[in-house]
Formats: sequence, C-alpha cells, structure tokens
Amino acid sequence: MVVSLAFSIGLMLSPASLVLLGNSMGKFGLSYCIVILSVMILQLFTANSYRELLGRFPGPGGESKGIQETLGTSPATVLPLCSRVVFTICAGTLLLARAGYTFNEVFVYWFPNLGFSFCLLGFILILTLGGRKIAEPAQVVFAGVTVFGLLFLSFAGLLEWRDHPVRTDLPDFSVAIPFENILMSLLLFTGFDLAGFTARGSKNAGSRVVAAGILVAAFVFLLWGVVSLKYVSPERLSETTVPYMAAAREVLGQPGRIVMGIVVLAGTSSALVSMLMAVSRMASGMAAARLLPSFLAKIPGSSPVPPILLAAGIAAMLGTGMAGEPALEVYAMGGFLFWLLTYAAVHLAVLRMRRPLLRRPYSPRIPGSGVIPVMGCLFMLMSFLGLIGLESQSGLLIKFMFLLLIGVSFLILPWRIYISAKERG
Repeated sequence: MVVSLAFSIGLMLSPASLVLLGNSMGKFGLSYCIVILSVMILQLFTANSYRELLGRFPGPGGESKGIQETLGTSPATVLPLCSRVVFTICAGTLLLARAGYTFNEVFVYWFPNLGFSFCLLGFILILTLGGRKIAEPAQVVFAGVTVFGLLFLSFAGLLEWRDHPVRTDLPDFSVAIPFENILMSLLLFTGFDLAGFTARGSKNAGSRVVAAGILVAAFVFLLWGVVSLKYVSPERLSETTVPYMAAAREVLGQPGRIVMGIVVLAGTSSALVSMLMAVSRMASGMAAARLLPSFLAKIPGSSPVPPILLAAGIAAMLGTGMAGEPALEVYAMGGFLFWLLTYAAVHLAVLRMRRPLLRRPYSPRIPGSGVIPVMGCLFMLMSFLGLIGLESQSGLLIKFMFLLLIGVSFLILPWRIYISAKERG
C-alpha cells in the first residue's frame, strides 16, 4: 500500500505542479483553494471509475482491456500511447531540465545543467531496469522526501520559525478565476492512475490507496499554497518561474532554499520513476493483450524494452536542445489533453460495463449512482475542448495532436492487420 501511494503521488507532486500552484496562488489568492478542492473531488470520481474498471480487469493491461471490451480496439490502443507515452517523453524532458538548473543553482554551481540532467536520467533508468526490488523502495524514498520536505517547509512557515516579517493581509475569496485556469488545474491531479499499472495484483490495484494519494496531494497543495502566499507578494509569486524557491527562501532563508532544492530533485526523480515504470508496465500489459507487438512483453510485466525506448526519447529531446523550446510545452500539453480523453474513456467504459447488453454482465464492486461517471466523462470532454480553444498556440497544438493521432494509428496498423489475420486462422 505504501508503494502504491508513492506511485500515486509521484507525478502529482512534481516541480511542474509546484510552479502551476505557486503562479496560480499569486494570481488568484485564496480563491484558488476552492479550485483545488473542486478538482480534487472531480478526480476522486475518476479514481472511483478506475477502481471499478480495474476490479474487473486487473493487472497492468487492465485499463486497455476494459476500454477494448467496451469501446473497441482503436481507442484502447491509441489513447494510452498518445497520452502517457508522449507526456512522459515531453514532460520528462522539461522536468530534467528544471532539475539540472536547480542542481546548478543550489548545490554545485560549476556542474553543467545538461550534464546533470543526463546523469539523473541514466540513474532513473537503472533503477527502473532493476525491477520492483530496486525501483519500488527508491520510489518510496523519493516520494517521501518530496512530501515531508514540503510539509516541513509549510509548518516552518505557519509557525514562523524564522524571524522574518510575513503578510497578514491575505487576499480574500472574492477573486474571479478564468475558466482556462480552472481547467489547467486538472494538471495538478493528473497521474494518480499510474499506481494502477504498478500495483501488485487486483486487490492492491483496486484499493483506496489511489484516492488517498489524491487527498495527500490536495493537502500538500493547500498547505504550501497558503504558506507561499503568506511569505511572497502576489505579484512576485505569479510572475516568477520558480515560485516554490522564492517561497522557501522567505520561509527559512538559505536552509529553506537547500531543502526546496532537495524537494525538487526528489520530486523530479519520483515523477520520472512513476512514469517510466508505470508506462513501461502499461506497454507490457498491452503487448500481453496483443494490442502491441509481443517483443514489448518479452519478459511478462518486466520487459526492458519500453523503459529504454522512453529514456531514449527523453535523451534525444535533451540532446537536441528541445528542453529550451517553447514548442515542447505545447507538445506536453497535447499529451495531457489525450490523457484527459483517456480519463473520459474510462468513465464511459464503466458506464458500458454496467449495461446488461454486454456478453458478460457486470455488477459494480463500488455501489454508486451512474451519474458520477457521466459527470466525469462530460467534464473531461469539456475540459479537452476548452483547453484546446483557450490555448494561445492552439494552431500548433491541434496540428501536433492530429499528426500524433494519425502517426500512432498508422504505426500500430501493421500489427493489427497481422493479429487479425492470425485470429482468422
């Protein structure tokens, strides 16, 4: 359960989330706390649908199997690849670049940023290739350091350990928040489902640990967000690219800066281990279900091919200088939007599972109204369309997503033709 919790919060508490949290608290003040709670509740609905889906289709390929049986083979194959694989490569590149910058600025100023990024990537890949016995304890350590580091700084700020003036006139809850910022807040709670691909067996995959991960992340976000607003002016908090570092320095001075540096490195490592291991096991599970080529599951559940391919993609991005290109953020947004479509597909799959017209009628393990998956599916689709329309580079985003969808579809087409011919005998 501790391991599942660590994988559940790994991506949610990444430095990218801390940037979004800090900038949003600076722009909207305490009003943003309402957004955090609202998005938390929505993602708890999504976690409930995952729990129900994985209850019937356990294992790392459970999500794809459930979507395949209810919605068809194409969405079961295309959506996970366009979402998690693309997001892992793009967001992983951005996170490693930020980690290199942090290591250079906080710890060893003479060490090259890019050099540290490659070193950290290699270290994470070795952990992932080491299997459960190495990757899981490491993930628990990384996630634990991230959580306890943020909680330490938060309580140090609340208790005013440092003799430093703080703001007493916190903004009230009357600030109106644009719809785009509300939708973007979904990014704070994306990735909890990675625990389902790494859990041991159906019991752990369908447990309450995933929901607990969302609650832990929400608590940390609320606590650190309020402390950040208490110590840093809204203008500075909303404009800086490192709001977490600005707040940590105000809370404890140079020691706070060092603690936050450790948190950033641990959070980056935690996010990367979560994505590499979960997405690799997802690909192996899909290969075992014959949705992807069998070489991806050469060793059931632990093929070395997927993590090597993912790490090679990230290394290529770093080596070609894509980490500094604004387009990379647009590409990461494309992966995130496909991830929202995957959530919508899971909600829809659960609805179809409950219908008696399926070959194998299924009674939900989780009693509850069908309104929850309906609401979840509609909101995910609305968020998908809203974020595309509100994106400043919507043309590039739409073009990238269209080409990605076509490219992935054609990439898996030969394998689908081969499997269909084999099934026909």
